[in-house]
Amino acid sequence: MKSYIWTLPTRVFHWLFASFMLIVFLTDDDKLLKYHAIVGYSILILIFFRLFWGYFGPKYSKFKDFNANKKSIKEFMKNLFSKNQNYVGHNPLASLVMLGMFIFSLLAIFTGIVTYGVEEHKGILSFLNSSFFKSFDDIHEFFANFIIFLVVLHLAGIFIDKVLHAKHETLNSIFTGYKKFDTKEDIKLNIFQKIIALVFFIAFTLFTLYNLFFNSILIN
Repeated sequence: MKSYIWTLPTRVFHWLFASFMLIVFLTDDDKLLKYHAIVGYSILILIFFRLFWGYFGPKYSKFKDFNANKKSIKEFMKNLFSKNQNYVGHNPLASLVMLGMFIFSLLAIFTGIVTYGVEEHKGILSFLNSSFFKSFDDIHEFFANFIIFLVVLHLAGIFIDKVLHAKHETLNSIFTGYKKFDTKEDIKLNIFQKIIALVFFIAFTLFTLYNLFFNSILIN
């Protein structure tokens, strides 16, 4: 039977995060640096939302429901190709990869802001000129490449799940919110969660549009 697991804010975040991560890599060019910076800051807002959602969001979106501990991951990897695996929310490896994406994205954004200030003399750290900070460009590149590695892991996990656990409709769930399990669940948002999600996404949209069309101290 179908269970409603992923609420609309969680799904919207997923697709915005995926889309903007793709854009930030596509704009990694000197001629597009302004847009690269804008998208990076927009991703930062998305991550802030997801961190908040990880503590105050609904069940399965909360970090406490992530099975990213050593024991769970070991057990999951041991039975990776078993068709009997059954996870309503994120499986342990997916939980670990997601947390890794958030952490390394934050690190990439921070080092990116430093690099932008040192090399382009723009943004909130435009006053930095020490040779020490010039190494942040390489560090930023390392974090970006590691994120690509995590994305590949994520896509590989989706493929394996699609092959071995198609009956759960995990891939479809990020579009519809529904997964198939023997027991039925129906995750709902309270009014506080709805308001917070709406405010965050409005702020995200306004921030992105403002920086695209107006001068901002974060970019110029």
